[in-house]
Amino acid sequence: MSKVLAHEEIIVSTAVKQLTPAIYSPTEGAPAVFAIIHAEDGPMRYFVNGQNPSQSSGALLEDGDIVELPSIYHIKDFRVIRSGNDDGKLTVTYED
Repeated sequence: MSKVLAHEEIIVSTAVKQLTPAIYSPTEGAPAVFAIIHAEDGPMRYFVNGQNPSQSSGALLEDGDIVELPSIYHIKDFRVIRSGNDDGKLTVTYED
């Protein structure tokens, strides 16, 4: 059974954002191997392959959507940007 390691909240605006390495892979302890992301507010676009999305390319992430990242590789390679006029917000839960 997995255990929650950490949480973070990220405001997504006009610059590409990624998840915070110091949170999902701390210097002490094991890194996260699973993350669940809850989207709120404005629409966003994302990729999980390390490529930067744009306001018109990438998978659409809208208010209420959930994204699961099933490995540390997906967590490290997650990139997101705002897609509309309003900032989005991500609430991320990391598990071992």
